[in-house]
Amino acid sequence: MAKVKIQGHASGTGVLTVTAPNTSTDRTITLPDSTGTLLTADGDGSSLTGVGVSGISSSADATAMTIDSGERIGIGVTPESWDSSTKVLQLGSLQALSEDNSGYGALTCNAYASSGWKRINTGAAIRQDLDKDGKFVFRVAPSGSADAAISWTNALEITNDGRGLSQFTAKVWVHIDSGALADGHNVSSITDAGTGEYQINFANNLANDNYSSTTSNPYRNGSGRRALVNTYNPNVNNINIAVFEYNHSNSNGFYAYDLDKCTMTIFGD
Repeated sequence: MAKVKIQGHASGTGVLTVTAPNTSTDRTITLPDSTGTLLTADGDGSSLTGVGVSGISSSADATAMTIDSGERIGIGVTPESWDSSTKVLQLGSLQALSEDNSGYGALTCNAYASSGWKRINTGAAIRQDLDKDGKFVFRVAPSGSADAAISWTNALEITNDGRGLSQFTAKVWVHIDSGALADGHNVSSITDAGTGEYQINFANNLANDNYSSTTSNPYRNGSGRRALVNTYNPNVNNINIAVFEYNHSNSNGFYAYDLDKCTMTIFGD
């Protein structure tokens, strides 16, 4: 096989002129005076620095970024031994952005995934899941030792339909106006269960029926007296409201009454 050697002139500039086919236009390549080697004698560049190695380290006075063979990146730090199926950008000794092979992402502080979640350093841990189904889950863990397994507590979940699920956010609230749903949260409908009685049907089931319900009558009825509003028969998918008005002329004292307006709030799991 024929070889072509291009060599700069020892003193001055070597010029190689290439004439394009079927034209009279010259193409020139100007070589510098200095000499240099593009590839080593092996011809494939395998002995060049940075070719065929399992990772990359870039440094000035210190290592600025490390990319290991598992495609895990550490900025200012060597990344932890995350699961091989997880892609990671670890920022310093605590913070990280990761995605597993199922497409679920997480923002974490003092936590890494390696056959389960573990602490990077001694201390508490935080994890915010970026669910590909469109929800955020905020998880917390108390202080523990470095590399110890983490048992997460779900502090707050924000669902794709706008609900906030936690022990400090209302699972249900409703405002009833003349027996109809005026406004509410996690309520699909209201069923008229008789005089002074309503069934509140939940759009999404609660975890159990051990929740706390609070009712109120923010408006006086037509006679100016206030009504007694109570809940009963709690279920995971509905609860009933009973409305009574006190009347001293009634021998029983209370009687069922269709109140114009009343409200209810539920906290629980």
